[in-house]
Amino acid sequence: MKRGNRPFCGPQEEKSADVLQKLVGAFSNKGWLNQTLRIKHRDRRYRICCSAREFFAYRINDHCGVSPGLPGWAVCIVTPDEMIEDSDMSAFASTEPSAHDWLRCIDEGNFELI
Repeated sequence: MKRGNRPFCGPQEEKSADVLQKLVGAFSNKGWLNQTLRIKHRDRRYRICCSAREFFAYRINDHCGVSPGLPGWAVCIVTPDEMIEDSDMSAFASTEPSAHDWLRCIDEGNFELI
């Protein structure tokens, strides 16, 4: 499908630099750029942070008694050069939000600050 004279880009085809700029805009609009937030989204806890250079979402492990060094794991990293999502890092199907899911989540306020 085309839009004007340029091809339409689906989420999978969008450049990581463009996704990062959208995330930066969403965080800037909320006054959260360069801050680390603890949130609850889809009944899971995360730490998220966005700067002009990187967006990072880190899942917080809810299980007490987990060995030291295993408090959670990265589920999404977006830099100008790459977009790494949980589904890319796991051999199993992921239920973690994608970069585009995070953008919608922040834009729509679909989370709880904790």
